[in-house]
Amino acid sequence: MLEALLAVSRYALPIMALLIFLLCFVALLKRRPPSLGSAKLINISDKDVYPLIRRETSIGRNKNCDILLKNATVSRLHAVVVCAKDGWYVTDIRSQAGVLINGKKIDKKAYIKTGDKITLGTVTLVFENLKD
Repeated sequence: MLEALLAVSRYALPIMALLIFLLCFVALLKRRPPSLGSAKLINISDKDVYPLIRRETSIGRNKNCDILLKNATVSRLHAVVVCAKDGWYVTDIRSQAGVLINGKKIDKKAYIKTGDKITLGTVTLVFENLKD
């Protein structure tokens, strides 16, 4: 009896593991993240365009930031632009100058839409999203 159980489990357990793996793989394929669309930030002063191609885009003076702004009034890690299911928003990251959206200082994070002006120090970026 024990030998029969061992013989069945020798083949049944790997087959069950393969089925579980396949179910997880199919579930991952079905789950689609929200589309980023064609969002970008445009620097007003020099007309540089920064496409937002990631879910989270860091902005600052640090060379590790996704968007590098070489301006003394911008903190090393000043802000992060995030794409969420319900839209785009900007988060202030420990900057001394803060982040202004259309001239109003944000507390921690603020949702943004096409045409909003994001000011980091003395640098102003305009947000554009073709989905808006």
